[in-house]
Amino acid sequence: MAKDTKVSACIIAKNEEHNLPRLLESIKGKFDEIVLVDTGSTDKTVDIAKQYGAKVYYREWQGFADARQYAVDMATGDWIWFFDADCELEEEEYQKFKRILLTVNDNPTIEGIGVVYKNLGPNGQVKALSSTVHIHRKHPDLVWEGKIHERVVNKKTDTITIPPYRVSVLHYGYADFQTQMCKAKRNLKLIFEELRDMKSKDYHYYIYVFYIVQSYNALSLSDKKYLKKSLRHISSFLNYADNIPNTSTFKKHFYVYAGRIFAQLEKDDEAVEILEKALNIDQFYPDYNYLLFVIYKNKKDLEKAIEYGINYLVSLDKNTNTYGFISDSLINKNKVIEELYQKIISSENKEKFEEEIKTLWKTYKGENIGRLLFRILENKNPKESEKIIKKLAILHNSDDAYADLGEYFYKNGKTEEALKNLLKAIELNSSNPKANMYLSRIYESLGDYEKAFFFGMKYISLSGDVSFLTQLENIVEHLSDNNLKEKFFHIKEKIKV
Repeated sequence: MAKDTKVSACIIAKNEEHNLPRLLESIKGKFDEIVLVDTGSTDKTVDIAKQYGAKVYYREWQGFADARQYAVDMATGDWIWFFDADCELEEEEYQKFKRILLTVNDNPTIEGIGVVYKNLGPNGQVKALSSTVHIHRKHPDLVWEGKIHERVVNKKTDTITIPPYRVSVLHYGYADFQTQMCKAKRNLKLIFEELRDMKSKDYHYYIYVFYIVQSYNALSLSDKKYLKKSLRHISSFLNYADNIPNTSTFKKHFYVYAGRIFAQLEKDDEAVEILEKALNIDQFYPDYNYLLFVIYKNKKDLEKAIEYGINYLVSLDKNTNTYGFISDSLINKNKVIEELYQKIISSENKEKFEEEIKTLWKTYKGENIGRLLFRILENKNPKESEKIIKKLAILHNSDDAYADLGEYFYKNGKTEEALKNLLKAIELNSSNPKANMYLSRIYESLGDYEKAFFFGMKYISLSGDVSFLTQLENIVEHLSDNNLKEKFFHIKEKIKV
């Protein structure tokens, strides 16, 4: 930490015995104190917190902002870092935080630091990004407000000043579908309660409108009626949008929800109109380009789909190193790369697209555009493609690039090189589906059937590719561990059901 600067890790929790140990294990020994405010737990939450040395305080539930403010009041640090109980702090991000704190601590105009939530799906992969200010100074002017989607602001300026750098945490809260639905319904109830006391010309009123549309968008996954219910709120937000700065994260991502909802309602013209307007605000916002790629793909407009697909990859390359944006489309990048490859090689203008992609790669060496170029050149110019994928694997320290490289060597019969690069991919991200699949195949060929079984099972759980069970059947025949065999046949039977 910055010299003589104390940082308090703060948590508000209720019945979090399942999540809390993972978080506390990841932050123990890193902060000057851990403060947990319990809002009525009936499980082992408090006992677990005390086992990790947390200072535990009790607060009757009066909303998220009230609980957070109480935690701030109880904390003794110069800086506060709020963690949700269903999060985990990676060591690399903690070290990044310490470097940022050294940079900003002596600058009193910097009041907080942005935190990006890397939202994990059921398979452990990052499926979306969201951001908030969960690190801030302890200062009487900095207060928490709002019962739901609360935020910390300077009460004199009604905002908070943060630097351009951010740190990230892993967030497990949306890995379970049912949890998503329950949170969306809970959020809606609290949002409508907040709106009762707000005026429709108030900027903060439209932040809550944003959250209504966001919640309806989530709930539409289980019931399509929420799509139509959101239209009135979309119209309300759009009528006010010119009064909201184009730099507003709420405004930028609102267009994503609106475009997606119109597309789901098969109102493609309205969706395109909204998304093209949004691109005038930020041409490199990944989700705008991704949605337009999907819309034009469905409309069978090959050229437009390729254009926006390339823009999507460029947008990711320009943004993901800083995680300075919200995105629900991050998880789709590998699928888009493969679809774009197929579309480009079948396009009448494939030479034009290939040259465009080469130019983009040469200009700024983006990870995703480089992986697309590698895919295009893989059969056409193997020597050049190998050079590209090796360069970007090292340059970006990318698990996806190392997995691509491992696959490339595997297909070319270079087992030792394939194994080395696939293990590097797993070291960077144990949830990389491609790496797990090829490791299963390689270990089977090497006669290490237990490892082949382990990586094969992991691949199925990550990808949902049940066809790989056939491959595993051959591996299971060679296993000496009857427990593993029993596990396999139990899962196979369950999938059949």
